[in-house]
Amino acid sequence: MLGNTSNKYDEKREIILLIISAVLILLSQAAKKIGSHYPDLIEKYFSRGIYPVSSKIQTSIANFFPFSLYELVIIALIVFGIYRFARLIRSVFKREFVKEMLNFVTLVILLLAIGLFLFQFLWNLNNYRLPPKDQLGLDVRETSVEDLAETYKALILKANDIRSVLSSVQDTSSDRTKVKNVLETAWEGYLPLTEKFDLFHTSRVRVKGLLFSRIQTISGYTGVYSFITGEPNINIEPPLVTLPHTACHEIAHQMGITFEDEANYVAFLACKSHPDILFKYSGYLSALTYTGNALYRQSPELYREISELLSEDIKKDQNEIRDFWNKHQKDTATKIADKMNEAYLKSNNQPEGMQSYGKFVDLLIAHYLENNSI
Repeated sequence: MLGNTSNKYDEKREIILLIISAVLILLSQAAKKIGSHYPDLIEKYFSRGIYPVSSKIQTSIANFFPFSLYELVIIALIVFGIYRFARLIRSVFKREFVKEMLNFVTLVILLLAIGLFLFQFLWNLNNYRLPPKDQLGLDVRETSVEDLAETYKALILKANDIRSVLSSVQDTSSDRTKVKNVLETAWEGYLPLTEKFDLFHTSRVRVKGLLFSRIQTISGYTGVYSFITGEPNINIEPPLVTLPHTACHEIAHQMGITFEDEANYVAFLACKSHPDILFKYSGYLSALTYTGNALYRQSPELYREISELLSEDIKKDQNEIRDFWNKHQKDTATKIADKMNEAYLKSNNQPEGMQSYGKFVDLLIAHYLENNSI
């Protein structure tokens, strides 16, 4: 009698959980559908309404901790998954496998539904906002190879000047103190931008260095924004000169800039505006690298000609960065990670997928043409 009552209770509970899961999934998909058709509503009520409040609460909590809460969440999920799998195996011997399997599947569906709901309403709806590039006043249009070459040259000349000063001010080798400074002060580059654009905020954002940075290194990635904890996280293994731009890129995501090309450009602006010369150099080094790669694809001859202007220090930095990734990055892991990232980007209003990272160059050219400087 008690057994039947228990079974009925379990069935009722699982039905309720499945109904809750269905509701959460439907709400998430409905919000996504609305966002794809009404970006002005998303901009007004989510990107400038709900999101600034929810993200500030998340980040304020995360700022209290010097370590990544994101990694704790991942570890907790893995441990919980192992525990549930062990229960599933044990149920075979207790002849309760069907019951345990139904419970397990119901729980997995619920967790996925909750994750999708939080992902959508804590961050992802920003994918459907009015294009930040338009709000930044950039006129992105089709340009010539000459425009690309001029932008590349301007970036090199500016980077050369900054690198020469950097050499006399500080050593660019990495250590814990310098990495910590990057993590703690990256947000300061956004303070001057708040005076020009209302897209950004002045609140402190603490970037977290990933304890398991090697996993990202192997897969060829430099950072990740955690929508659950509101944390920008970065891989701290690459050369020091690359870390400031990466940190500012992940902060751009925290500020609601979801598209990768726009996050790269915003990070460039933040680095350029930062009081620390290492940040300025990191921003320009990243920009000239992207632009140089784009020019090489269009005109290898022109690329080689202009690249002769690069200072020996910059060439040394580029070689160090290239050697680091060649040594540690694993092709198989990178291909898997890229496919997952490609699927994610294309399913969230970024149809260009991984190519959206290349559009960073279009934004840089637009910036150069508008200001006649970079």
